[in-house]
Amino acid sequence: MPACRLLPLAALLLPLACASLSPRSLTEKQRACLLPPDDGPCRALVPRWYYDRYTQSCQEVDYTKGDFNLFIFAEVPKLCRLEADGGPCRSYLKRYAFNLSSMRCEEFIYGGCYGNGNNFRDLQSCVDHCLPEKTGPLLCYSPKDEGLCSSSVPRYYYDSKSKSCKEFKYTGCGGNANNFVTETDCYNVCR
Repeated sequence: MPACRLLPLAALLLPLACASLSPRSLTEKQRACLLPPDDGPCRALVPRWYYDRYTQSCQEVDYTKGDFNLFIFAEVPKLCRLEADGGPCRSYLKRYAFNLSSMRCEEFIYGGCYGNGNNFRDLQSCVDHCLPEKTGPLLCYSPKDEGLCSSSVPRYYYDSKSKSCKEFKYTGCGGNANNFVTETDCYNVCR
């Protein structure tokens, strides 16, 4: 079963996550990925995937009716979808394979023959092949927006030019999604 690419240091690129929405313009695709999941009104439980803009990963949801932030599957290279296979031989070789259940590259023992292509000599090779580098979601590229009201609440926004989170004063209403309560939250989402 295909699944999303996810690793604390690497996550799904937003444009790739939305590639299955091809009839729509790029702007609509990007907006669709920012929608919250909608599990629908029906009783059927159909597994689908949605893009979570905060964790920058695809998450599974039992779904009964479509909206724009819904995918039948999240794209992972075919080779990385295979289960780790140690093969029938008796060597004891430490290798790495991408595990769809944990969404990580994990160590396994390879017997030295047969097996399959989800077999990497080192962790970095597995990560490089199965997971793209993390980039911030679109909200991280929105400009700082202090809002429309008169409060003065300390918040953080991601400055895409300096690639850093900076403090600003939020007025309490309006603004945009590039608005984080803590600096840590800002870095967790945008880096």
